[in-house]
Amino acid sequence: MKKTNMMISTLAAATILSLTSGYSSADNLCKGMEKSDCTASNSCRWVKGYERTDGKTVAGYCRKLPGKAMQSTRKDASDKKG
Repeated sequence: MKKTNMMISTLAAATILSLTSGYSSADNLCKGMEKSDCTASNSCRWVKGYERTDGKTVAGYCRKLPGKAMQSTRKDASDKKG
């Protein structure tokens, strides 16, 4: 019984991870980009470095623009004619 529960739990975890991995990578499209690549992208913007109120310095970074959906390279079925 323990083996069966362990297998089901493992399978469930693997399924959840595989389903969510595509979503998280889409959100992280801009994460880690260099400034030149970030500013050249239509989906990202560069945030200048700043100092927080607690005195810590935050380096500049690239972030995804709000409201921009990921553009898919595959054709949607509704786009096909005939």
